[in-house]
Amino acid sequence: MSIVNEVTPRWLTRLQSLVQCPELLPNRQRLRARYSPELAYGRHFSPPSPQAKPAAVMVMLQLPSIDADWKEATIPLTVRPNHLPDHPGQISFPGGRVESGEDHLQAAVREFEEELGVSRFPGTMVDQLQPIWVFNSDYWLVPFLSVHLGPIEYRPCDYEVARLIHMPVHELLHCDDRQQGNYSRGSVHWRAHAFRCGEDLVWGATGIVLGDLAAILREMASQEDRL
Repeated sequence: MSIVNEVTPRWLTRLQSLVQCPELLPNRQRLRARYSPELAYGRHFSPPSPQAKPAAVMVMLQLPSIDADWKEATIPLTVRPNHLPDHPGQISFPGGRVESGEDHLQAAVREFEEELGVSRFPGTMVDQLQPIWVFNSDYWLVPFLSVHLGPIEYRPCDYEVARLIHMPVHELLHCDDRQQGNYSRGSVHWRAHAFRCGEDLVWGATGIVLGDLAAILREMASQEDRL
């Protein structure tokens, strides 16, 4: 997935290089593990079950303008309606199950268009992030990273999106990695590290993917500070 051309911002080529950098993988794994809920016992990072359903999500860095600093980017996230069978009420990236005849990337693009109400996917692809097994709903989830320079007019699908929120990238760069939330399902209670987005806490599989991205973006910011 090449993004390099004569008008590509320099930071965007650095971003792609860092996503593909094997030396950064240990730190990416460390932050992913930090955002895995305590009751998961590392299962998110295990091989998927034989029956796991393929799924994909789109992680987009959306900048306010073509010449904006990348640290001004936001990431569109959706609050899932309570009537959905999988992960109701939780915060997720636009995405869903891979349908027959699709690959993971095609599914991520289609779901972004359908959930957020855009007629044509506006982003520029960067690369794939690390997949995870969402064992609770038995999905093998592949995240894709993309970038868009400029505003996007969203018309979220009411059936699939209760609310659209925009995670500021600076929350990934400067958040307190010790922040935790308390959660429960029936009589089971647990704690999980989370990212804060306004009044919302983002945790679970979405938090794990954001942890992976945070490790990449923090390294990019660190490299810029050393220049």
